Amino acid sequence: MRSLRCLLGAATVAVTLGLTACSGGGAPLTASSAAPGGATSASSTGGGDRLLNVYNGGSGQFTLNLNPLAQGTPILTGARGMIYETLMFFNQAKADDVQPVLATGYKVGDDGESITFTLREGVKWSDGKPFTAEDVAFNFRYRRDHEELNTGGAKIEDAKVLSPTQVKISFAEKIYMQVWQIAGKTYMLPKHIWEKIDDPVKRTNDKPIGTGPFLMGDFVPESYTMLKNPNYWDTGKPKIAGVRFWTFNNNESASQALLAGKLDWAGIWMPDPDKQYVAKDPEHNHYNNDSFQYITNLVPNLTKAPMNELAVRQAVNAAIDREQLIKLAFAGLGTSTTLLELPQPVFQDYVSPKYVSAKLEHDPAKAMQILTAAGYTKDGEGYFAKNGKRLTITCHVVSGWSDFISAMQVIKQQLKEVGIEFKSKAVSFSAYTDIGQKGDFQMFIGNAWGGPHPYFFYDNILHSNGFPPKKQNMARYKNKAVDDALNTIKVTPPEQQNTVKQALFTIQDHLVADIPYIPLQQPAGLTNYRTQYFTGFPTEDSPYAATASGSDPDVGIVAKTVEPVK
Repeated sequence: MRSLRCLLGAATVAVTLGLTACSGGGAPLTASSAAPGGATSASSTGGGDRLLNVYNGGSGQFTLNLNPLAQGTPILTGARGMIYETLMFFNQAKADDVQPVLATGYKVGDDGESITFTLREGVKWSDGKPFTAEDVAFNFRYRRDHEELNTGGAKIEDAKVLSPTQVKISFAEKIYMQVWQIAGKTYMLPKHIWEKIDDPVKRTNDKPIGTGPFLMGDFVPESYTMLKNPNYWDTGKPKIAGVRFWTFNNNESASQALLAGKLDWAGIWMPDPDKQYVAKDPEHNHYNNDSFQYITNLVPNLTKAPMNELAVRQAVNAAIDREQLIKLAFAGLGTSTTLLELPQPVFQDYVSPKYVSAKLEHDPAKAMQILTAAGYTKDGEGYFAKNGKRLTITCHVVSGWSDFISAMQVIKQQLKEVGIEFKSKAVSFSAYTDIGQKGDFQMFIGNAWGGPHPYFFYDNILHSNGFPPKKQNMARYKNKAVDDALNTIKVTPPEQQNTVKQALFTIQDHLVADIPYIPLQQPAGLTNYRTQYFTGFPTEDSPYAATASGSDPDVGIVAKTVEPVK
């Protein structure tokens, strides 16, 4: 999915007018209604009455869905992290930084087949009921009994309460490489509510009860609020009254709101952020570049022609001039990558010696040679065809994602020069998500995400059990050798680094040979924030969480940490 835009967004011109009406002239933006679960109006929660105004960069109107278990349908930003919390927080912005949340610690035991959590005392659900060890055990048994919920893939056997503050989760396999998903991506739900729900994936959950720092406030398709939880367990937090999430038609409309001081935190790509953004108000306008999180790809559907042909993928890969693409479509902010699908330099130590110096070469002549050898010949208009059918590729992109749309135009021209007809099709974010889940596409442009180890990047986009909605193997790639290598990493203790690396090197050999994804760049993961009204955002010197306004559960960590300017 698009950088920082995984959850929802975009709306109509009316939203821009709404921002102007609600916060024009720098006036504070306050909550307009009470929230379920005990929330009060923003003006009575302390810390000032101005809401933190946020845009996370999607398109299409918001849909009221606050179910952290939802799959294949977007949920509102903040449900994961701001309302529902995990046991631990794994900070991807800083190596080896694991922070306690609902658990104060954990221990892996039984030769890697169990994990025992020590829980924080004194935590309450937002309806006032206590958060207990029974809740934690229920959450893991619930995912065991509803296989569709267990997106992390760990084979849960049982979850037992050892004491009021200790829960032991047992597995039918070693889970060394799954601790992140188990401890850091499993959002805790209240047993007294969810044990009565038999169809958890379908529930929209419009009145959520969580342990998090915020409670759901008002909602309209163009914006919604989350308000401070006055009974939050982390004393003194949040320090702000609440958050309002906004939508826009496109980056341009959102940028106008940001530059006008109507947004405090956003994920907006812009060609020259120093000139276009920082220079407008150097004292308050800032940005971070979380480029370590993902790779931008053309994602071919390997189950549909013509992308199921290796020769076509090889030709497209050779025909793309990444330097020109990055310069023209991404304003020179991204960097060229390799076929290995690993952000650098953070994972440099996990690159096979074969590919340390590897580069993606722009070679139009090679692209044409590959297609000719595969039986393609050029038609009267200069396009390659085979068996009377022109080689045409249709690539889906989200309406309003201006950088990706620009990339489509550059790629269209580059492929035309070698004889490949390339068409782009702009759709709403909801439609984009839907076709990705269902596989109803030839190709789309999107980002490959991972986690705190290369295993997560590869397992997410390559394992044959990772087809949507479980994971993000959108290409529908299947390779037993890759599956075996991933399974080896999964059961190997982290300290056995040589075994882990050899398995990673095997995966990289197949990535180079098969080209299941066509990488374009390691992008600039721009997050914009303003310090006129709020301070305490993550910075390069203090990377306590990923800055992305749509990243979960980081959005909750950031929102509960920032504070109003006094």
